[in-house]
Amino acid sequence: MKFRLKLTRIYILILLIIFSVFRLALFFVAHSFFQDLFLWEIICSFLQGLRFDIFTICTFCSAFLFLINIPVDSKIFIKINCAFLSLFIFVSSFLLAADVIHFKLFEKHLTTEVLLIKNHFSYFLSLAFGDYIFITIANFLFIILLFYFSFKIIDKYYVPANPKILLNTVVLLLFGFVMIVAVRGGVQERILSISDAYSQNLVSGELKLNGIFTSLISVRSKTMSNKIDISDSEALKVVETNLLDAGEEIIPNKQYPLMRQRVKFNVDGKDYNIVFILLESWQRDYIDSIAGTSYGVTPNFDILVNNSIVFDNFYANGQRSIMGLMSVFFSLPYVKGIPYMGYGLENSGQTRLPAILTRNGYNNVFVQGDKRESDNAITLANYLGFNESYGKQDIPVEHKYLSISKGYDIEGLAFFFEKVRLLKRPFFAFYFTTTTHIPYTKTILKSLEKYPADGTEKTGYLNRLYYSDYALGEFFKKVKNEEWFDKTIFIMCADHQAYGVGGVNGTFEKTKVDKTFKVPAIIYCPSLFKPVKVSKLSSQFDIVPTIIDILNIGNPYSSLGKSLFSKSKNRFVFLSYEGEQVYLINNDGVATQDWKENPDKTDFENVSNRLLFSIEKTVYNLITKDNWYDRKNLN
Repeated sequence: MKFRLKLTRIYILILLIIFSVFRLALFFVAHSFFQDLFLWEIICSFLQGLRFDIFTICTFCSAFLFLINIPVDSKIFIKINCAFLSLFIFVSSFLLAADVIHFKLFEKHLTTEVLLIKNHFSYFLSLAFGDYIFITIANFLFIILLFYFSFKIIDKYYVPANPKILLNTVVLLLFGFVMIVAVRGGVQERILSISDAYSQNLVSGELKLNGIFTSLISVRSKTMSNKIDISDSEALKVVETNLLDAGEEIIPNKQYPLMRQRVKFNVDGKDYNIVFILLESWQRDYIDSIAGTSYGVTPNFDILVNNSIVFDNFYANGQRSIMGLMSVFFSLPYVKGIPYMGYGLENSGQTRLPAILTRNGYNNVFVQGDKRESDNAITLANYLGFNESYGKQDIPVEHKYLSISKGYDIEGLAFFFEKVRLLKRPFFAFYFTTTTHIPYTKTILKSLEKYPADGTEKTGYLNRLYYSDYALGEFFKKVKNEEWFDKTIFIMCADHQAYGVGGVNGTFEKTKVDKTFKVPAIIYCPSLFKPVKVSKLSSQFDIVPTIIDILNIGNPYSSLGKSLFSKSKNRFVFLSYEGEQVYLINNDGVATQDWKENPDKTDFENVSNRLLFSIEKTVYNLITKDNWYDRKNLN
């Protein structure tokens, strides 16, 4: 048993040394990328990088490491498993070397590019035995020596297996448990992901990662793209024609064809603060000032609505919170074939709104009422460019609640207010509410129960909404007494509709688009904007262009939206339900495609359908080829 455990430790140690050596090589080869890191950040990145290395090693090697420790009296059996481990070391060395080279050229780790090896094997072979022949020779020599010495060690030190059944069982169970924890990346709720590397900042995060890990996560989350029979160039041209807005110019860079910048602005809000509140599952049906109803559960929000710019045809671009975050910060939809935000998408260049604002002198903070691990939001916040980020674990709870919830908006918004007060102006502050998240059946606070609890989803939701509205009202009572109130623009919209508690019957009821995607959205700043109801088509994609327009920012950005203050009449909204059903709304009506039911049925004759398919294909192409946005603008 000692012999087997020692052999296991030797292989793990060899692998960790190899991964660390290539991390060191990455640091020196791409030194210009990491040059601003402090010494302690570099040391922490190397140490924390071991977590991602262990995850990678155990994902591919845990089975062989486990088999080595099974009490089978056979040298051949152990040698076979050691051979597979040595083979993994051989392949890993090549992939890690390729990752270092790739990072030097593109300042990003390998992701789905590893899939190109299959179709371009001869090209990669020519590189291995051409420009990088010395790396190839060194790797071959190393693996030959590894095979030789590992087999020699087995022959010399092999001892028969320990016959004690109980001891073997305990050891194998403990070993198996350790391996399971390792292939999850720890004991946290979610399996380790790329976004976890960015817990401090983007640059140190890249040093923690390795190309095998990023490739594994990206390939694992990759889905097959939908088959759209339109050329790449034609699809791009259709999107460009419909996207460019008055006052904007396309950046003359063929590599990033949709990257643009604003040169003329519709609003003079330069140096105003921005407070963005994303409302979890706020259903417009029950907001009296918007839906014309009389539920009485949103009295505070109703006051804001009556003093705000209200966007009456505003849509969430997806049906999950992660898609809402992806839309408002990246201004990018989810389409089949690309990874989700937090699962590889961040390895392609993105318009990171907080980072752009930081470049323009804005201080910032990110707070969400839910747990820090939810949707990897806190680590994503650091990647996006937030300097401070907080979750449920950081927020003190003062009330005695009747039920366990994902988070409590009264305390959450109070905590958020205190963090905002500490920010140097101008600032960009973001809060994500949570109490209106499913399930709704239970009342959360008896003193704020608008309707007698009856155990139904609708009543539970109305009480949750009433509670969250009260929290919002308390927040604004405090905010209005601050000296920076008159110089602050408050933007609020829902992340998506609520599940199972109704849906509006709108213009596009035939395809249930309104019933599925339409959400409330307002911009509140009495000192700058007069209250008005706006009927123009709009969505979460418009948030990035709108903030850039308001604050008079000339930085380049890529977006699938337009400023909400744009006078353009050519507006469209692209909606995606998990990539399986996609919709497009424009002045001509609604176009839809159900890829699950009709994977081969595409209508290119209809102008709206043509735009729908062009958007999907263009987004897929630009993201997978890393041509959406030039990351060097923000690095």
